[in-house]
Amino acid sequence: MPEDRALHTGKHFHVSAALSLALIVLIAIGAGVFTGCTKTNAPKKGDNIMIAEIDCHSPFTLVTDTYASFDTVSDAEAFVAAVENKLHAKIKRVPSDKPEKFGNYILAFGSNDVPECASLMNSLGKNEYAVKVTVTDGDRIVVSVAFKGGLARRAVIDKLLDYCMKGIDSHAGEFSVPCDMDVKGSVSADDLIVTTDVSLRDPCILLENGVYYMYGTGWKYFRNSSGTLRGPWEGPYPCVSEKPADSDSQYWAPEVHKYDGAYYMFTTYHKIDNDHRGCVIYRSETPDGPFEMWSDGHVTPSDWDCIDGTLYVDGSGQPWMVFVHEWTGTADNIGRMSIAKLSPDLKKFISEPKDIFAATETKWATGKITDGPWLYTTKGGELLMIWSNFDEAGYAVGIAKSSNGKIDGKWQQLDYQLYSNRFANSYDGGHGMIFRDAHGELYLSLHSPNGKTGNRETLAVMVPIKEAGNMLFWDFDRKAE
Repeated sequence: MPEDRALHTGKHFHVSAALSLALIVLIAIGAGVFTGCTKTNAPKKGDNIMIAEIDCHSPFTLVTDTYASFDTVSDAEAFVAAVENKLHAKIKRVPSDKPEKFGNYILAFGSNDVPECASLMNSLGKNEYAVKVTVTDGDRIVVSVAFKGGLARRAVIDKLLDYCMKGIDSHAGEFSVPCDMDVKGSVSADDLIVTTDVSLRDPCILLENGVYYMYGTGWKYFRNSSGTLRGPWEGPYPCVSEKPADSDSQYWAPEVHKYDGAYYMFTTYHKIDNDHRGCVIYRSETPDGPFEMWSDGHVTPSDWDCIDGTLYVDGSGQPWMVFVHEWTGTADNIGRMSIAKLSPDLKKFISEPKDIFAATETKWATGKITDGPWLYTTKGGELLMIWSNFDEAGYAVGIAKSSNGKIDGKWQQLDYQLYSNRFANSYDGGHGMIFRDAHGELYLSLHSPNGKTGNRETLAVMVPIKEAGNMLFWDFDRKAE
């Protein structure tokens, strides 16, 4: 209501408005608008401890230490958010410096301020994890989530999500764990990550007719018809028969997308006459190529430095290019992620390029670059983008989420990362993309390490991942083949 009009309202208006509001509320309740469970569930249900139930407020409180690492807090939040997103439930968060607000039912995530969890944490060795339910005489129930090391922390989330997903998939729609749950295990990156023998940066995987194609910087590709991601990978083979006449170097990050019955290669090269990198589109009738120039040279602005173009097709069938507006060409030397509509034939932009976020908008990043965008739509309709920057442990892959599920929505940077050597305990790595293998399983591919480390060259690697609660997590139960 406008302010000047509000000043002239009298007490009779307020009384009638209140009565009207009450009537509206009663009608809405009768119509089922205000539905769902607002009560706090009983923590026990048969032989299980009920942590969260669909459309309900959970009786459990998530507790992480106030002095816990950034990674621990963000991982705990990502796990709980996935549960809430899937169940439309609510789990309360309380910092560990307010023990009087914990309540009797606690989900303690690596918390040394919760005695039951602290004891479990102290019992673990390197790369070990555990989940244990403790029921005390005073009806206090603690679900302790413990781990030693970043990879173990990710693994224990995977175990919890397994319980969560089984519960969600049941008729009840709940996240519960057995009353006597006492699980312990260990994890190794070597057992999980598929490390190929292919020395390649910016690997992009396409599966077509039972053959895996891996395209990468240098405009080359490898083929694998073995049926397993480990290979052997044959090649390299050239992607194009002839490089552009106006190019001299930096043939970077080719991505091949199947679109409208043909194969389109989105890639980058350096142009001689204007000394700028830009994104270009090639086309072929087959994934083997050779790919021919399709766009009229660079489609990105001639006075920008642009790299790492990728294709996204929205729900209405409109194709977009998502690309990097590189830090070398911005006024403040901070990289941006940018978007523009493509013509239906993918030959040119039909809208002005628009920056959608900057490299410095995320908490985990220490660098000012925006590398390797890749779009992923969840089963629940959320639009995610993975992209790379540097963190304290090197090259890494983060996640951004659109506010409205659309490419031109407002993009929120998640604290949770999909890949970092802070938890991988292996090598750093980045410029990721997501693909499905021959069995329909999700994988993250990237190059790792970003630069030669010891005797290890930069290689193409793949990590099994899964979707849960509109989020992406490593899949520790699936051994990559």
